[in-house]
Amino acid sequence: MTLHQLKIFDAVAEHLNITQASRKVRISQPSVTKQLRLLERECGSKFYVKSGRGIRLTEEGRLFQVAVKPIVEQTEKLKRTFVNRVAEARSENLIVGSTPSPAGFFLPAVLKSFVQLHPTVHPTLRTGYPQAIEEMVLNGDVEIALTTTLPDHSEIVAEPIHFEDIVAVVSAKHPLATKRRLNQAELGQAPFVMTTRGRIAQEIERMGLKLNIVIWCESIELKKAAVQAGLGVGLFYRGSAESGLREGYFKVIEIPRLKEINITYYVIYRKEIPLYANGRDFLMFSRQWSRTPMTPG
Repeated sequence: MTLHQLKIFDAVAEHLNITQASRKVRISQPSVTKQLRLLERECGSKFYVKSGRGIRLTEEGRLFQVAVKPIVEQTEKLKRTFVNRVAEARSENLIVGSTPSPAGFFLPAVLKSFVQLHPTVHPTLRTGYPQAIEEMVLNGDVEIALTTTLPDHSEIVAEPIHFEDIVAVVSAKHPLATKRRLNQAELGQAPFVMTTRGRIAQEIERMGLKLNIVIWCESIELKKAAVQAGLGVGLFYRGSAESGLREGYFKVIEIPRLKEINITYYVIYRKEIPLYANGRDFLMFSRQWSRTPMTPG
């Protein structure tokens, strides 16, 4: 006895006609008849007999109908409830992951534009360093994410969407604010403020630049506060420093070798798991909001 057979019997009992029942359950008349016979054989009862152009239920058939009806109705109710909840979740939820730098300025601009056109969607943002973000994507904790590190995992799709320059800034009240650029000697003497575990610090180390780092910060916001307080020179993604430059409390100091550093933002998601509609739309918005659009190779 299967749920499929019970649904067929319920349709037959409702319409008292094999042809009409087959249309309702969307299978052929011979298949309806076959399933009814299998059901009768298993139950050891005769549920219906032919009557003119239709059928009529036997006493056993009427008793069986009374028992089957609530099962079929409950199954349909469960199906509708589940489908509606899934549809609602898909229409209202979007969980996005991001490493700190994109989360600080690039991602909010994307999300602002996204929610303006998707007012029923309530995005959730989760942040972490690259390895943690990759694990969130692989574990399904986030559907899609932004990172500054190209993942090395066969199950992750990584699409480059944005280039970001690095700039050196100081407080407009810092003594170095009168400098337009730092020469090699000044570069070794100037106080620098850096973030721990950041991509910029990795690039500086890779280039072999020796900086006089006077303070390490755990976050970009702490680094901004330290630089604004006049503690030293800060290296930032240009987008992260733009508000301070626009409002006048930061000033750019040219360091020629910084031009060698070019950070790429990647949007990542699971390869074998299709994005839901909101995830696909967010991917599209990420491409559109990129200041330097790229085509995946």
